[in-house]
Amino acid sequence: MLKDLLQKFHKPQAVQLPGYTALAVIREGGASVVFKAREQETGRIVAVKVHKPARRRPAEKAEAGGRHLTEGEIVSSLNHPNIVRCISHGLLAGMPYLVLEYLEGTTLGLLMKAEGNRLEGHRLTIVRQAAAALAHVHGRGFIHHDFCPKNLFVTAGGLKLVDFALATPLPDRPLTAHRVGTTEVTAPEVLRREPSDHRADVFAWGVVAYEVLSGQWPFEQADQHQTLTKILNVKPVPLERRVPDLPADVSAVVMRCLEKDPMRRVSGMNAVVGVLDQHRQVSI
Repeated sequence: MLKDLLQKFHKPQAVQLPGYTALAVIREGGASVVFKAREQETGRIVAVKVHKPARRRPAEKAEAGGRHLTEGEIVSSLNHPNIVRCISHGLLAGMPYLVLEYLEGTTLGLLMKAEGNRLEGHRLTIVRQAAAALAHVHGRGFIHHDFCPKNLFVTAGGLKLVDFALATPLPDRPLTAHRVGTTEVTAPEVLRREPSDHRADVFAWGVVAYEVLSGQWPFEQADQHQTLTKILNVKPVPLERRVPDLPADVSAVVMRCLEKDPMRRVSGMNAVVGVLDQHRQVSI
C-alpha cells in the first residue's frame, strides 16, 4: 500500500519502505507526505514521513556549514519529552524518510481555533512545555525555523514539538536566513533579510505564548496583507494588560521575547524556562 501511495508524487519510480504497512495518509504538503503505518515486526503504529524530491535549495545547504543534514539526522539527535521521537531514519531511492512515534491528539493551532475554552487551565503549562522543547533544540545546537501552533501537537501526555524540515545547525554567528516558516511568527530581522540566529525562534515562542495566554495575536488583528508591516512596526499591547492574573515575571519574559531588536530580546530559552518553572502550580 505504501508503494501505491508514494507513486502519486514520485513517478515513474515507486518506493516501498520495507518492514512497514501504510494505513492512511495523515498529511501531505508541498515538501513531504506523512503516513500512519504499522511496523510489521512489532505491530506498533508509527508515523512515516517521506520527503519529496528536490527538498532543499543549495543556499539552504550552505546554512549547515556546507553539509546537508536531513531532518532525520536532526530529530534523532534530540531526546526530550516535549519533542516528537524519531525511531529511525534513512533514504528511500534518494528521498529522506523518518519513522516517528505516532501522536494521538491535535495541533495547538486547531485547539486555539476551536469553540469553547479548551485551553482553559492549561495555558501556562503549554507555553512552559513549548519553551522547554525549544530550549532543548537550541541546547543541542539547532534552530527550528518554523516554531508555530501548527507544529506544536497537544496529546493526553503533554505537548510535542514536531516538523523539523526547516531546521538547521546553529551558526557560529548570525547569518541571513534563506528560509521563512510561518509568517505570523517570523522575527523582524528575518523579514528584513538581516542576519539572524536562534533568537528568531525565541521571538516565535513569544508570539505563540502571547496568543495562547491572551487569546490574541500580539500585533493587532492578523491580516494577510498587513502581517509583515505589523510585525515590523506595531508594538504589542503589554501582556499584563491582556491577562491581569498572569504572574508579572511571566508577562515580562514574554514581552522581552517579542522585542523587535534581537539584541534586546531574551538571549536564550533556558532563561524563559527558569521563569516559567517557578509557576508550575499556576492554572490559567
